[in-house]
Amino acid sequence: MTTTVHPQVVGPAQRARRLPEAWLRASLAGIEAALISWLLVVVPTVAAYVATAAAPLLGEASWDDAAVIGTGLWLLGHGASVELGDVATVSLTPLGTTLVSALLVYGGARRARLRRPATAAFALAGYTLTVLGLSALVTGPVGRPVVALCALLVAGLALALALRRARAPRPAWWLRLLDALPDAVRAGVRAGWMTLAVLLALAVLALSIALVQGVVTVLELHEALAPGRMGTVVLVLGQLAFLPTMVVWALAWIAGPGFAVGQGTLFSPSEVITAPLPAVPALGVLPDPATTGLGWVVLLPVLAGAGAGWWLHRRRFQDSWWQAALSGVVTAATVAVVGALLTVAAAGGIGPGRLATVGASAPAVAGALAWQVAAGAVVVLLVLHPQVHAGVARAYRRIVRRTDDGGARTNDDGGAGTSPTPPPES
Repeated sequence: MTTTVHPQVVGPAQRARRLPEAWLRASLAGIEAALISWLLVVVPTVAAYVATAAAPLLGEASWDDAAVIGTGLWLLGHGASVELGDVATVSLTPLGTTLVSALLVYGGARRARLRRPATAAFALAGYTLTVLGLSALVTGPVGRPVVALCALLVAGLALALALRRARAPRPAWWLRLLDALPDAVRAGVRAGWMTLAVLLALAVLALSIALVQGVVTVLELHEALAPGRMGTVVLVLGQLAFLPTMVVWALAWIAGPGFAVGQGTLFSPSEVITAPLPAVPALGVLPDPATTGLGWVVLLPVLAGAGAGWWLHRRRFQDSWWQAALSGVVTAATVAVVGALLTVAAAGGIGPGRLATVGASAPAVAGALAWQVAAGAVVVLLVLHPQVHAGVARAYRRIVRRTDDGGARTNDDGGAGTSPTPPPES
């Protein structure tokens, strides 16, 4: 019996799709960062409940109710709006909680030694999904789409910094984008971040000075609350969570527009309008109505812009004067955009009625920072640029030449039209 064997054509081997290396470790790093940041808020809240469980004001509240409240406070750091009872809605973001979450994601990525964007995507997914899962503990509308978006932003920025620190290879699309941008734009963006760091340092300094001046008021408000030992710990931690938020308020104060703590109030360098405020010790650092006439502080962003212009001239010199001016404009635009985003993040509500308006106006802060930084950076860049020097010198010589020619022409005309005086007759 004869067996016929048909030949088979073997094509090129197809590469099996595999998950990125260390994807599980990256996912666990994101989940761990979310859980630790959640516990850092929930554990003190539950501990405060246990310490005051016998208080009549608590009624029939249990420890799991305290855990739900702590979860809501934690979600505030991710852009949530939490309802306290039936009358108040809190939406003011404690940026301290946001920063701690970002630091935990950054540290987890560093420990997991993530060096590829594809692997970091699993850490991003693990963090975001864990945040959404924990948000299920809070009933009612908390703005879960906004929470998901904020979680993506917080973890994404932290992972991007971790990959940059690990010298991870940049994606091809990012390299193409950088190559497409003019050098003046890239230099302006970098100078904008440096200028923003200087302005935030000035805001921290301004807030520190306000704390020193209002420390007596802060201590009096704290003693009036009589929180006890555990209550003191929770109260201090809660106020520290809002400390970066107040730094953004100080930035708005330095820029000039100022901020509000309740509708109808205004705290700015040139004007202070107050109203009854909640008995929160941290609010004791707010400017007093007598501390006005400080409008000169708006010169600080101008000086910061001038410093950015000096750095651009020395380190990122542009051959053409208009390119130098463009780098200064991009610097101001970068500061304005990021300042507006920070202002939006540091605005919200802390209660019903007029307390639903807390923070600064993002368009006003962005506009003020834009013209202040641009005024300093562009002027310095133009004053120092050689093309501007040459143009001014040519204009000066042209004016002097015209002046000399006009004077000589006047003298010639005067000499030709004047007849000599005849001698007197004898």
